Amino acid sequence: MTEQRIPIVRSIEEIEDPMARKRLDDLINESYVKGVMLWGSRATGFGTPDTDWDALIYVTDEYYHSLELKDTIWLEHDESVEPKRLVIDFSPISDAWFRQQIESPLDIDHFPYVEGVVIHDPTGKLEEWRQKLASYPEEQHLDRLKNKFFLVGGSLGNAFIDSERGQTHDMKLNMYRAIVAAVNLWFTIKKSWTPPLKWWSRHVKNLGIDDETYDLFCKALDDPSMETLRPLYVHLREMIIAEGYEFPNEPMLTFLETIHTDGRPAQIRHSYM
Repeated sequence: MTEQRIPIVRSIEEIEDPMARKRLDDLINESYVKGVMLWGSRATGFGTPDTDWDALIYVTDEYYHSLELKDTIWLEHDESVEPKRLVIDFSPISDAWFRQQIESPLDIDHFPYVEGVVIHDPTGKLEEWRQKLASYPEEQHLDRLKNKFFLVGGSLGNAFIDSERGQTHDMKLNMYRAIVAAVNLWFTIKKSWTPPLKWWSRHVKNLGIDDETYDLFCKALDDPSMETLRPLYVHLREMIIAEGYEFPNEPMLTFLETIHTDGRPAQIRHSYM
């Protein structure tokens, strides 16, 4: 499950793909480029030999703000093959970008830096930002647990109501929502930002998921139903209680604390996705 199919790249010199290597060699010679961080498959080893290269290109604020919106993603394809293959997926970012993201409670704004590998950083500033953004907010752990725990329970509750009313498609939607919320909750229990779910199985194996929990998730994914999701919910609840938290025994208070979380509008907005 966790076998790497491609090597993790830790320097520009290790990049064998000629298109990606040349593009990066050209970029690091530009005066506005301050660093390069790989993320995604090339930083985790989860991809295949022809997977594309995802990178954040750390640039000056002046250069970043000079870009039009359409120029904030750099895509390049190998057109010598059919169908053409995406090789380069680069995004310019700057200190202004980092200052915005570091305040965000959303997992998607932090996880790229958890798996990211800095491969060019003359000043050390990019690695400094990477570590800050990758760091899990211990001081917010209880609030995050409550938020994500209630999402699972609320989704299951809505699915049950939909079932009683004969609203089959609404029920299924809430079942799917409960599964995704449960995944988010598991990573939060582990005090980790939740990764993009493209490589869910490999990420949870890397974090040491036990066989019982993994089996419960797989059963829920194979057959989303009350019969599979309820045991998963109960199991995650028991994991939280085993860590010494009492709030799962007070669902109404947890609900009120969740929707009235002070100063985190983005987290509340995320709750209703």
